[in-house]
Amino acid sequence: MLMDNMSFRCDAHVNVLKHVTNLPELKDNWSDEQKLAAIEKVHKELSDPAHPVSIAMTKMQDIPEIRIIEGEKR
Repeated sequence: MLMDNMSFRCDAHVNVLKHVTNLPELKDNWSDEQKLAAIEKVHKELSDPAHPVSIAMTKMQDIPEIRIIEGEKR
């Protein structure tokens, strides 16, 4: 079971990384409002239940070690 979880984590890691390569750079000369708007845009996109990152995060809840860390019952 542990090897299955490790394999899933590696697969999920690779799958997630390919979807977060276009993150915007927060420029020093941007106002706080501009920075916050950029962050909120990325958050909204990645939080969409149909987005691969959101799907991967949901699937992580099936990993026993994650459930233990988050204090959830098995």
